[in-house]
Amino acid sequence: MVRRNLLSLIACWVIVHAPISLLAQSNFDNDGYAQLSAIDATVVLNEFRASRVPGDFCLKFNIIHKPRRGESSAPIAGTLWASWANGGPRLRIEMSNAENAPKVHYLAIKNKDESQLWMAKENQATQLVSNQTEGSILAPGLLLTAFDLQMPFTHWPESNYVATERSRGRPVHFYLAKNLSTNPPAKVKFGIDRSYRALTEATYYNAEDRALRIMQIEDFSKVDEQWMISTCSVRDEATRDVDTLKITEAAVRLKLSNELFTPETLGTPTPSLSTEQFKSL
Repeated sequence: MVRRNLLSLIACWVIVHAPISLLAQSNFDNDGYAQLSAIDATVVLNEFRASRVPGDFCLKFNIIHKPRRGESSAPIAGTLWASWANGGPRLRIEMSNAENAPKVHYLAIKNKDESQLWMAKENQATQLVSNQTEGSILAPGLLLTAFDLQMPFTHWPESNYVATERSRGRPVHFYLAKNLSTNPPAKVKFGIDRSYRALTEATYYNAEDRALRIMQIEDFSKVDEQWMISTCSVRDEATRDVDTLKITEAAVRLKLSNELFTPETLGTPTPSLSTEQFKSL
């Protein structure tokens, strides 16, 4: 199976899937990697978009901000619930920047027909987030946004195959997705591991092709026979500051209520799971 130091992300956001079928490939790059034909590139992308995990799941995580200079921040805790509907994933995220502080809730829905992000402070009205990079920072002082966890760029309609290249020792299919809205980033280059239907990395660019931030998968753990992302990072290319997200506990193969993933219920408390349902990573 995959070594712990291999790349492969937040799966359909967080689970590494089984190997994809061997495709007819032509042309080779300087490293000897077969390049995808136009047809096969579309097949790979569509299989990645359609891949899902068995059942719903809930993750507990913390985020540490690591400035280029100075001390790292204290961990900020959060919880993520994930499900699947209409051919795409649904995420609900809860964050609080201090113990006993009011929680902020996010709801992200992504499929071939829509990509929406909502936000609600505890017991307040839900708001549709339009500027997804600036308006959805998970907590003050962090780089990570709900956009980073939603990753709508994997389903942007204008996504084109670039090349299959070596990345951190693995062959990766790279695609360039263009943002059809005026919100940043203007485009995102993301990689899909050749052997496993999982995101490995993503680089955000502005309209002048300058890299803004880089997301990378750093580590994996196994929970109930599922390989799961356990650590990922986001680096700001201007400041060189880094946020590291570490999944600490996971409850998998759940059946979560559809009401949990509706904008109307976003500001209300979520049902708690028993401690026995969680496994430490």
